[in-house]
This record gives sequence, structure tokens and C-alpha cells, in this order.
Amino acid sequence: MKVAIVDDDAIVRAIVTDVVQKMFAKERVALELRTFKDGEEFISSDWHEGKEPCLVILDGVMPKMDGLEVLQQLRNKKDASRYKIIMLTARKSENDIARALELGADDYMTKPFKLLELEAKIRHMLKRMN
Repeated sequence: MKVAIVDDDAIVRAIVTDVVQKMFAKERVALELRTFKDGEEFISSDWHEGKEPCLVILDGVMPKMDGLEVLQQLRNKKDASRYKIIMLTARKSENDIARALELGADDYMTKPFKLLELEAKIRHMLKRMN
């Protein structure tokens, strides 16, 4: 299973990485985890290409290319269905949430977030991916 954490905040990347690694250690699922400091770095990487499912935990507000742009690019790919995307962002307005969901986000969480809630959403997404 591939998991990408795309966030410009190093602290958020570290926290989410820790949550994901601990979850996968318990589940005994092979994990290939990568972090990216912005959307442009993620999109330009070929790491997420391939056939295996890819869970993307995506910040909405980033320099260069924001999360909504990344979301649109992933959803325009031929193999868009293998990506599950959780938006994890400081954008709290109903319009921002609605736009992300319309563009194809599978789930949406606002910052600051609760670790247990994030873990529950990731577990739910993993069940949908298997």
C-alpha cells in the first residue's frame, strides 16, 4: 500500500507520518510511505505511479500548487480510481469543503485535527481500498 503525505508544514508531516506508521505496524500491512513538502513536488514525482492503490493525505493550502490543484490533476488521470484522497486543511468554510468534495476528495478534515479522528478516517479509507 502506498501512502503519500503532502503538506508544507514539517510538523504536520511528522505527526501524520507517525500515525500512519503506527497503524500499519499494528495491521501488518506492507507500507510504502513518502512525504512531500508541496503539491508540485508530489505531482512531478513518479513515485505514486503504478498499479497499486495510493492513499493521499493532502493539505489544501500550500505554496506553488495548492491541494485543490493536486486533487484536480489526480482526478483527471486515467487511473484516478486507485487514488483515495483525504484533504487535511485549515480551510474551514462550507464553500471550500464543498469544492474539495465536488472535485473528488474522498474525505475532508480541518486543522487542527484530533489524532484518533485522523486514524479512524485512514482506517475507513483503507477498508474501502482493499
